[in-house]
Amino acid sequence: MLGLFAEYRWIETMLSVAIVGAGRVGQIRAGVVCRSDRAVLAAIADTDRLRAEKLAGRTSAEVSSDWKSVVARNDVDAVVVSTPTKFHADITVAALEAGKHVLCEKPLGRNMDEAQRMFDAARASNRVLKTGFNYRHMAHVRKAKELLDARALGPLHFLRCRYGHGGRPGYETEWCTDADLSGGGVLLEQGVHIFDLVRYLLGEPSQLIAQTQRFYWNFPAVEDNGFCMIQTIAGQMAQIHVSWTQWVNIFELEVFGHDGYMRLEGRDGHYGPQRLTLGKRKPDHGRPAEELFEFVTPDDSWVREWNEFHSAIEEAREPTGSAGDGLRAQQMIEAAYRSASRQSWILVPTLEHQPQEATR
Repeated sequence: MLGLFAEYRWIETMLSVAIVGAGRVGQIRAGVVCRSDRAVLAAIADTDRLRAEKLAGRTSAEVSSDWKSVVARNDVDAVVVSTPTKFHADITVAALEAGKHVLCEKPLGRNMDEAQRMFDAARASNRVLKTGFNYRHMAHVRKAKELLDARALGPLHFLRCRYGHGGRPGYETEWCTDADLSGGGVLLEQGVHIFDLVRYLLGEPSQLIAQTQRFYWNFPAVEDNGFCMIQTIAGQMAQIHVSWTQWVNIFELEVFGHDGYMRLEGRDGHYGPQRLTLGKRKPDHGRPAEELFEFVTPDDSWVREWNEFHSAIEEAREPTGSAGDGLRAQQMIEAAYRSASRQSWILVPTLEHQPQEATR
């Protein structure tokens, strides 16, 4: 969105913030805002007022069960949208039209139509819309990006990722497994992070083929496993498996190139600590020499993402993990669902073109 902020410049450094959605992610975001010396939590909205009051706690934040009144407040500069996905578009568009900057959790919407509405509203409002892609800010991903930008692996060949957990008792009743509230299953809810990382670390997609399955969970309309192969414009390949039947939590992402490879493991918590292994191919093709990077400090990706959002507002620029990044990830997911339904390769077009089937 070149020129989006050409006429807009932020002057004050202190942000007055409203959070809409006081669930688990809203609680994380609120904690980050409250620890910032450049932001104040002004308001919290949730249809469950008691949950909003609990999150407000000892802060000075006002509480409401009406998100519309909160995003319209004159004393609010930025809005964090952390509700079920069904409500992202309406809340985000209203906030942008009211002149607020918005950090909206991933995915932007349940489908491309909703995501496009949000993207267009950001362009029209001249405000920052950021997608909640905190994985870009994890320590091992930051290190991977640094190494790849320095061409530590030479020309890149392919990426592999396994990412999953095993759910929990009663998982069938949670909102993320309800197609009306979420828009999809594990491929959208969890896979959207990985589709974004494919673009971020490997390159722009050209076509893909996908398969979805419901192996265990008794969801009426969404998948508990998603499989996808993506080919980039440059001819590289990405292989993705996301799962709600992994049973033991796993996050493992590998990138291979002409001169070596890297393996990212862990995501903190039950996924284990973040680690990156860099392997360098030897000229004689003997066992590669490996260097291990371990990140023992607690994950600070949420703080770093908030700082990136705040800085983008102050500097009148697009943030990493922008509205365009969110829209592109949504487009890839939608193409994957289309591929799964048609059992065929699907072209992933640029944002200016409509999707079509690929010939292979």
